[in-house]
Amino acid sequence: MRGIATFALIAGLTLTAQSAAAESWSRFSATDRIAYLVDLDQLNAVDGVVAARFARVPSQGDAADQSHEIEEVSIRCSDGQSRTTTNVTIGADGAETDRYSEETPWEATPAGGIYGALKSFACDSMRPRGDTWPTIAAFIASRRGG
Repeated sequence: MRGIATFALIAGLTLTAQSAAAESWSRFSATDRIAYLVDLDQLNAVDGVVAARFARVPSQGDAADQSHEIEEVSIRCSDGQSRTTTNVTIGADGAETDRYSEETPWEATPAGGIYGALKSFACDSMRPRGDTWPTIAAFIASRRGG
């Protein structure tokens, strides 16, 4: 009986870890140089602040080149303000090459552009149209969404 309880506990913890790490990346903007993706699974409010993660991925390049950047932004829907909390750089091999955390001051979120779109996703339940990818590597492997 103890073995079954241990198995159930381990299985439950594994499922919790998997669901906590779930990602669903969706392209919401692009230029000829950069594709912008938002992780829809990370748009969760805690104490009135929504944490949003978005990625800047080169629009063109070899499928083996995993280079990209991820920025984490906190958004307060109550007053329309946001701030950057973390920036992560991923190298061509897919490994993290740099990470820095800094809580910039809260500032009014611009109505348009990348940060305005993030605010719409976080506060207005808007969602980008189109495909989603379980990882940024999957986006890159799909010919960068092409």
